[in-house]
Amino acid sequence: MNLPPPVNHVFVDFENVHKIDLAIFGSKAVSFTLLLGARQTKLDVSLVEKLLEHAASVQLVRLTSAGKNALDFTLAYYVGRAVAGDPTGCFHIVSKDAGYDPLIEHLRSKHINARRHDDFAGLPFAGPARPPTPMPSAAPPKLKSQSKPKAVTPGLDERATQVLEHLRKTSTTRPRNKQKLVSYLIAHLGHKITEAEALGLIENLCQAGYLAIDEKGAVTYHLDQK
Repeated sequence: MNLPPPVNHVFVDFENVHKIDLAIFGSKAVSFTLLLGARQTKLDVSLVEKLLEHAASVQLVRLTSAGKNALDFTLAYYVGRAVAGDPTGCFHIVSKDAGYDPLIEHLRSKHINARRHDDFAGLPFAGPARPPTPMPSAAPPKLKSQSKPKAVTPGLDERATQVLEHLRKTSTTRPRNKQKLVSYLIAHLGHKITEAEALGLIENLCQAGYLAIDEKGAVTYHLDQK
C-alpha cells in the first residue's frame, strides 16, 4: 500500500525574505505560513490575490508588537505546533537568518525532516509541475532500437529515479557525506546540473525515504526499502 506523500510545511520570515514564489503550490501538498513583523503593514496586491487563490493552505501571521527576535520566536512557535500536528511532514524555513539553524539541528536530532533555505529557489519542490510530453499524432514505425518510456518511481521525478537506480548499482562507491554526494551526483549527470539542483535531488530522495542525512551531514542509504 502506497502512503500519501508528506506535506511540505513552509514558514517564511517576511522580515528577511521579501520575494515570494507561490509556484510552490503545484502537485505537492503544501502548507504555507507567512510571518510579518509589526512594522510590515503593507502587502503587494498581486501577492495577496495569489495567496487568496490558495487560501485553504495559507496562514498569515502578523505580529502586533516589535521586539528583538520577536518574529524568530513566533516562527519557532508555529513550526513547533506544525511538528506536533504532523511529525512525519517536511518542514522548511525560508530565511537568510542563520539563527534558525540551531532549531533545525534540534528538530533533525529528533528525526524531524527540517531544512532552512535562503530563498524559494532552495526548496526542492519549487516550480510548477512539468506538463506531460504530448503524444505524437501518428505512431512511428516500430523499431527494435526504439527506446521505451522510462519508469518513474512513486514519489520521485525522472531524474531522481535515475539517480536512485544508479546508487543501487554502486554499493561500494556511495559517498558517505552530503557534500561528497552532491559532487558525486553532479559528476554522474555529466556536470549538466548545478549544485542547487543536486541538493534538490538529494532532498527528493530524503523525502521519499531513500536517504537520511544527520546534522553532521552523514548519509545513510535505504535504497531497497521499496
